[in-house]
Amino acid sequence: MNARALLRGTYVRLVAKILVLAFLATSLYNVVTFSQSTQAAVSQSFDDSARVDMYGLTDGLTDPALFEQYLESLVNIEKVTTFYDSLQQDAPAGVRLLSAFDQGMPVADFAGGETFEQGYGTQETVQGPYEDPVLGKQVVNVKSVQLNEAAFDFYNLAGQDDTELDWTAVDYESDTIPVLLGADYEGVYAVGDRLAADYYFKPTQMRVVGFLSPSASMFYQGDINYFLDDHLVVPYPKSITGAAESDPEFYGILAFAMLHANIAVERGQPDSAVFRALQGAATSSGFDQYALLSVPSYLTQFASVRALVHDNFALVLTVECLIAAAALVMSGILTSSATRRRERRIRIAWELGQSRSDLERAALTIVAVEYAGLAAVFLAATHLLPHEDSSTRTLCLTLIALLGAVDLLRRRTQFTHTIRHRPRSEP
Repeated sequence: MNARALLRGTYVRLVAKILVLAFLATSLYNVVTFSQSTQAAVSQSFDDSARVDMYGLTDGLTDPALFEQYLESLVNIEKVTTFYDSLQQDAPAGVRLLSAFDQGMPVADFAGGETFEQGYGTQETVQGPYEDPVLGKQVVNVKSVQLNEAAFDFYNLAGQDDTELDWTAVDYESDTIPVLLGADYEGVYAVGDRLAADYYFKPTQMRVVGFLSPSASMFYQGDINYFLDDHLVVPYPKSITGAAESDPEFYGILAFAMLHANIAVERGQPDSAVFRALQGAATSSGFDQYALLSVPSYLTQFASVRALVHDNFALVLTVECLIAAAALVMSGILTSSATRRRERRIRIAWELGQSRSDLERAALTIVAVEYAGLAAVFLAATHLLPHEDSSTRTLCLTLIALLGAVDLLRRRTQFTHTIRHRPRSEP
């Protein structure tokens, strides 16, 4: 008797068992990947270090004529740059200036698709390629965010493969600016590639030094999870004081963009700490045209999203335990039903004189077929899922192999019990 003959009449049970266990393995894969992603989110966007009071900072030049007047004066631009530097470098402990600003960055000969364009996925209109007079080339406005080192560190942003951004090398007067790309850019550009960009009407070469980790996000304009996967990330220099003389138009626009920031204050610090920092910067720079805005929604969103992540994971884990229990019970019922039918055939074949080794080989081959089929269905199912995680897939395959080994030992024991004390002379 071979394995095919032994399987006769139990094919449906075998397929049902494979599908039940494949569903269990796939759901386990989903839970583990969900756990990894949520824990990454907790450690990144919702870390305890982010438990701060947040204030918004902007300029008070709401009159367009006054704003233009400031931009036309090199002295006034230097006041803004000095104010920024003083607030960034001389702020008291527990007060951090988180400067970030998003805009469409015109990039020439852009290699990416529409999903990277400014406005994609929003109510804004995607402009598409157009002729840029500064670069004299076809450009695309891509999603971009500029930020300083304090904001980069505060939001736990990091490059893949331990790539670190050398902030001391960020010099806007050099030939190139080192930039990071969101994770979705992998395969579109590579480390070392150069992008020709129109940065505030200044032709600029940007050099790709790495890619952000997947699902990198930050708090921006009330959005606690502003994702950067499809963004060009441009670092601000540590200081631009004294640079405006070389290009007043560029550094004037840049200075006001850098001034639009958030001020993070550690919990327990009095409001006066912020006011003292601002007053000190205003006194040293001569710039007092600023406005401070409270951002009360930050802590509320912080707490609610963090709770949502943890509560959802607890719910998912509970559901997975119920699924595992139901799947294992159903698998046991199917196995027992099929095994009883096969045992009768094994006893008959044994009594008719078929060798023990042939019968054992046929019985154990069925186990190998079951778990090989289970692994194949699991691999096919996980490859269809939108999220790929090779380490989690390997973990699940290892558990399938262990379950198969346990099942193999159990079936071997059952086989020995089936033919024991069964004399071949019995009819």
